[in-house]
Amino acid sequence: MVNDYNRKVAAHNREVKRAVDRYNREVRAYNARVRSNRQRLNAEIARLNRQRSTTRYVTVQTSTVALHTAYSRIDAQSELWNERGQELADFAEAEAANSVHVANVLLDEVAADEEEAEGTSLTDELSVLSTDLDSRWRGALFAINPRNPDAARHFCTSAREVIVELINMKAPDAVVLLAKPNCERGPDGRAVARREKIGYLLDQNGAGYESLGDFMETDVNDVMNLFSQFNRGTHGTAGRFDVPALRAIKHRVEASIRFLSTLVQGVPPLG
Repeated sequence: MVNDYNRKVAAHNREVKRAVDRYNREVRAYNARVRSNRQRLNAEIARLNRQRSTTRYVTVQTSTVALHTAYSRIDAQSELWNERGQELADFAEAEAANSVHVANVLLDEVAADEEEAEGTSLTDELSVLSTDLDSRWRGALFAINPRNPDAARHFCTSAREVIVELINMKAPDAVVLLAKPNCERGPDGRAVARREKIGYLLDQNGAGYESLGDFMETDVNDVMNLFSQFNRGTHGTAGRFDVPALRAIKHRVEASIRFLSTLVQGVPPLG
């Protein structure tokens, strides 16, 4: 009987040790990821501060600075947030770094990388939510081709649709209005404002922190500003500079889609 008890105690201790080891691995991985994002963000901000301002990309610079300011509020508050809020705050830090990186690439007017434009770092983030959205994103990637004379417009149009529909998927107007009857409306006075939709999604994730919602709204605006910039600047041509720059924007949009898809997947299915 004593031997049996000792075996149970030993088995319990082994299980506890495995749980502690697993937790420590996760903590180390989390800390490494956070340090990496913070180092990258600081490096990109320092690089941006050394850049010369240009009239061509003043909108991009202004938008990037606004996003970094929005992230600074998260950084000052998120230590007190719950686990889900802190997880989304980690994504926000990476988004802020991605935004500054794209601004630096555009201001330097050099390619961010030389990979195939049609490749993507997204795996099943969209396909598990919607085969239609996944197909639209694949179509956007296919448009980034030097042989496509209208590459920028095609990519930006398709990518914008993916982002808009990703938000609307779990936050359609009717559902948001049911939860928040007096919510803010958009410019037309009828449709629910996007910031309200983001707030609803965050509430459903148990992370309805105001500064996080403000950041996500600013983040989407930042990506949309990139689309507007390229639609104005390319005039229907995919020149040498435009396609490499689109590759950098592609990385930015991919990360934004991953951020939004993480939020959307945290919302229970609509009834």
